[in-house]
Amino acid sequence: MTAYTVLRFNKLKSWGAVGGAGSHNARLRQTLNADPEALSKNRFLIGSPGDDLAAICQTRLGDQKIRKNAVYAVEGVMSASPVYFRPDNPEKYGHHDPARLKTWVDASMSWLREKYGDRVISAVLHLDEATPHIQFLILPLDEHGKLNCRRLFGGSRQVMADLQTEYADAVAHLGLSRGRAGSKAQHQDVALYYAATQNLDQAQAPDMLAQGDIYVPEPPGITARLKDKNLTDYARGTAAKAVEEHTARFAPVMKALTDRDDMLTAEVKRLKEEQERLKTDNARLSRENGNFKAEAKKMRGLPLDVVLSKMFGATESKNSNPHTRRFELPDGAVILFTDNQWHDLSQGAKGRGAVNLVMNLSGYGQEHYKQAVRDMAGIFGDLETTTSLVYFFTENANREFLSVKRGQFQKPPASDLHWPVVREFLVEQLKLPEAMIDQAHENGLIYSDSRKNCVFLRDQESGAFVINTKGRPFTRSLGQGGGPFELAGSDKTVYITDTPADALGLKAIHPESTILAAGGFLPKDKMKPYLEGREKIFLAQGRDKAGEEYARNLAKDFPQAKRLLPERGQTWSEERRLQKEEKERAAILPLEPAPSKASPVERADETLKPAAGLGRGVRSRVVIRLLPLAVK
Repeated sequence: MTAYTVLRFNKLKSWGAVGGAGSHNARLRQTLNADPEALSKNRFLIGSPGDDLAAICQTRLGDQKIRKNAVYAVEGVMSASPVYFRPDNPEKYGHHDPARLKTWVDASMSWLREKYGDRVISAVLHLDEATPHIQFLILPLDEHGKLNCRRLFGGSRQVMADLQTEYADAVAHLGLSRGRAGSKAQHQDVALYYAATQNLDQAQAPDMLAQGDIYVPEPPGITARLKDKNLTDYARGTAAKAVEEHTARFAPVMKALTDRDDMLTAEVKRLKEEQERLKTDNARLSRENGNFKAEAKKMRGLPLDVVLSKMFGATESKNSNPHTRRFELPDGAVILFTDNQWHDLSQGAKGRGAVNLVMNLSGYGQEHYKQAVRDMAGIFGDLETTTSLVYFFTENANREFLSVKRGQFQKPPASDLHWPVVREFLVEQLKLPEAMIDQAHENGLIYSDSRKNCVFLRDQESGAFVINTKGRPFTRSLGQGGGPFELAGSDKTVYITDTPADALGLKAIHPESTILAAGGFLPKDKMKPYLEGREKIFLAQGRDKAGEEYARNLAKDFPQAKRLLPERGQTWSEERRLQKEEKERAAILPLEPAPSKASPVERADETLKPAAGLGRGVRSRVVIRLLPLAVK
C-alpha cells in the first residue's frame, strides 16, 4: 500500500488567530479529537508550551507598518498516510512505529528549517491524535525583514503545488510519495483539518490590482482646435508644468495630513487590540475561576482513604471499623474519619472534606487553599481511575485539571523549630555528612515544615520533594512541571538519580560533580538544559523496576549517557549509609582487606575534596560499575 505525504498551509490574518493557533498547538484549549491521556506524548520541536506566539511575532516585526489586509502568520501541517507510521495495522488509532516516526520527524524538520530558517517560530509534534503530525507556524518575512506573505508563498496555486512537490522530494528516501499533481480533489484547510464535519471552501486568490499610467488630460476646446503640432506640444507641456508646481507646493501639507491620519489610525488600531485583549483576559480569568471552583468541589468530594494512601502513604489500622475508620501515617500521625468528617488525633484538629484534610497534613494555612487543590490535582489528575474514583475522573474533568496544574507553585512554609529533628534524620539515619547538610540548609535548599517533614526545593523553586522523617520514609512531589533538585558541581560530569536523598548520597561520594534528582521522571525538554556541555553523563537511578525504566527512557534521549549502579545498596542513599556503617565498624574492629575483584569496567575513587557549593567534603572509597545500557 502506497504511503503519501501531507502538507497544508493556512493564512492567519489577525493576532487573535495567531494566538488561537498557539493555544491549539500547546493544547491550552479543548481539542475534541485528541486523547487527553496522551497529551504528555506531544513534543515541542521549536519553541515551548508557554510561548505567546502573537507577542513573539509582534516583537520580531518591531514598529514596521502593517497593511490592513496583511497576513500576520502562516500555519502549516506536515504528516503522512497512516500506513507509513503503522504498516502492520494502519487502522490502529493512535499507534506508530517509533523508528519510522523518528526518521520522518528528522527529515521533515530538516526540510522545514532549511526552507524557512528562523522564520519558523513554533513546531509541535502531536502524538495525541489518530496519526502523528507536525503543526508549525511561520512568520512570513521577506529578505528585508518586512512582513510579506506574497514574497514567500506567492499568489497562485502553482506555488503551493511546488511546495508539496519539494517536501515530498525531501522525504522520498523514506518511501513516501507525493499525491497526484494537478488533482481536482479539494484539500482541507489547516483549521478544518481537525473538523471532519465541515467541508473546505474554495481558496480565494488575492485580488490583483492593475495600476495605469498617470497622465494630464488636455484642456477641452483648446488643443482640440489647434492643428499645429508645436502649439499642441506647448499647451500640453504648460499644463503638465502647472500641475507639477501645484503638487510640489501642496506636497508638505498633504504629507502632514497623511502622517496624522496614519498616526490616528495606528492609535485607534492599538486601542481596539488592547480592548480585545482585555476582553479575552477577562473571559479567560472568568473561565479559570469557574474551572477552579468546579475542581475544588470535586477535590472536596474525593474519598478520604484514597487521599490518605495516595498522597501521604497512610495505611489502615487493624482496629479500624466500618463506622469509624482509622489510618496511620508514616510519621506516626493518626487520622480517624466517618464518611466525610475527619479527626487528626496527633494535632487535635477536626474538619470536613479532602481539601481541608490535605491542608491540615501539609501544614498549610487558609491562604494556601489553592495550593492544596493543585497538590491534589497533581496526584490524581494523571492516575488511572479506580472504581471508587470513576465519578471524578471523566474526560471533561481531566481537561479541567490542566488549568489547575498550571498554577504557580507555592512552597510549603518553613518551621525552624523542627529543623533539629530533620537534621538528625539526615545525618544519623541516612549517614550524610553534617557539613553538607548544614551548608544546603543555609542556602535554602533543605528545610523542615510544621510536620517535621524534610523539604527539598527543586531548581528555581519550581517545586519540592517532601520526605517524612518518622516511620517508613515516604517521598512525594509537589509542583507539576518543575525542574530537578540540583546540587551543582565544578567539573563537567553530571549524575541523574531519583530522590534528593540519593542525590545527597551521591554528592558525598562525588563532591565535585553535579547531581540531579529527577523524582522518577522528567521529560527530555526539562532535562536537556542541565545536560548541555557535559563531558560525562551517568544514569544513577535505583535498581528497582521504575528506576530501570526511567534509565532506559533517558538513554534513548541521551545515548552518550552511561548506566551507573551502586555496588551493594538498592539506592545511592543506601550505598552511602552502608559505606558509613562499614567505616564505623572498621574503626571499632579492623577488617581483613577483601581480595580485589575489579574488572576492566570498574574503578576505585579515593576523594578528599570540598563539595562544590555545599561545604566541607568527605573521604570515601567506592567501586563503581560502568554498564553500557542496551536500548532497543
